[in-house]
Amino acid sequence: MFKKISIVIMVFFLYLPLSAIEIQGIIFADYYGDLEPSTPYENIRSRFYFQPALSGSMFNYAVDFELSANLFYDPLDVPFLIVPENILKEAYLFIPFENFDLSFGQKIVSPGMVDVFSPLNIVNSEYAYKLSLDDPYDGRRADLLVQILYYPNFDDSIELIYVPFPRPDYEPINPVNMIYQDVDIDISFDTDPYLIDNGHSFFLAFTHIASDYDLQVNYAYYTDQTPKFDLTDLTNAATLTGDAKSVYLRNHTFGGSFSTSFSGIALVEELAFNLTEDFTGTKIGIKNTDITINSQITGTLPGGTFAQVNIIYQYVVNFDKSGTVYSDNIDEYLIDEFNTYFNQPVQNIAFVIAHLHNSFFHDKLYVALNAGYFHPVIYVAPRITFAISDGMKIETGADIKTGKPSDKFLARGNLMDNYYVRLKYEF
Repeated sequence: MFKKISIVIMVFFLYLPLSAIEIQGIIFADYYGDLEPSTPYENIRSRFYFQPALSGSMFNYAVDFELSANLFYDPLDVPFLIVPENILKEAYLFIPFENFDLSFGQKIVSPGMVDVFSPLNIVNSEYAYKLSLDDPYDGRRADLLVQILYYPNFDDSIELIYVPFPRPDYEPINPVNMIYQDVDIDISFDTDPYLIDNGHSFFLAFTHIASDYDLQVNYAYYTDQTPKFDLTDLTNAATLTGDAKSVYLRNHTFGGSFSTSFSGIALVEELAFNLTEDFTGTKIGIKNTDITINSQITGTLPGGTFAQVNIIYQYVVNFDKSGTVYSDNIDEYLIDEFNTYFNQPVQNIAFVIAHLHNSFFHDKLYVALNAGYFHPVIYVAPRITFAISDGMKIETGADIKTGKPSDKFLARGNLMDNYYVRLKYEF
């Protein structure tokens, strides 16, 4: 796989002399510190980061290309350097034809219409460990794919995306020894960078653009990038023992988006039915089928403040229907652990995310606030950016959640309140 990607990069450089080239990049140094009141202070992360990007056109603008990379050094972490599989960010070609466009290579795509927590944005994997929910450098990971966008008329488009070897969520985690009362099991995680054994994901979307509304209808048959757990090798005697391993299973997702605007307010509704391999809800260790609705409202408040609110509701189908598999106590514990890992701790899930931002002093000062309510947790994330010059900026912010960090063995992502300071230069 890496050999194929290297060949694509070599082809790019062979044709660069025949190209119209634009070079961009980001260089920054940042530091993350612990704000969690329930734990001693901790130095979380310090990065020296470089993200170069090369784009342009070849053959008299008949072919466009994009090539970008991520490079960083973190003296507070092991390994200190970015792992090789995450160095290449995007590397793809875009070829426009008369009534369709063709893209192929490693690319990030974003189906759906809402900006955050879209249940239809399922093509690319993501970094599971995020210190900031809106960190643009720890977001989605590009996949090697083929994308065809066909335009039957001026208003409509049909998009087909094929991913031969999906990438799993990047979650560097050691084997977990789960010990609790009558449970003593070891859970190992697959570390392969590409899902070759269970690959071949397909995504289809129809989009209609009208003067007063936009509409998108989606279907996907794909390998879910979040691991599930195979428990078949566990032995239930006086204590549940044995080895469990992560597996990647296939989903069907049916959904759509609708957007419109009135009186300066933009409204987007998104709906998805995600059919997993455990529709009956009887398999411990496998994510349940769900129905998700995301309502997004965007507008401008007095004073020019941009405001956006997302209300998300998810219904987990056949929640807690496994019956008795091992014992009541063991089943209850395992279901709680795995459902929390899958972000399905209860049958009815609802939360709200709000975003506000504004600029001052001729756009030199940018102030933003992200806030959320995930019952019973309140999330607050202030952001401040000051432009020292056209390319140089200093940024600071914090991510704060009420309550204590999760004590689950399989808790995902960042668990601690934190703050950051970043000095960034863009060119």
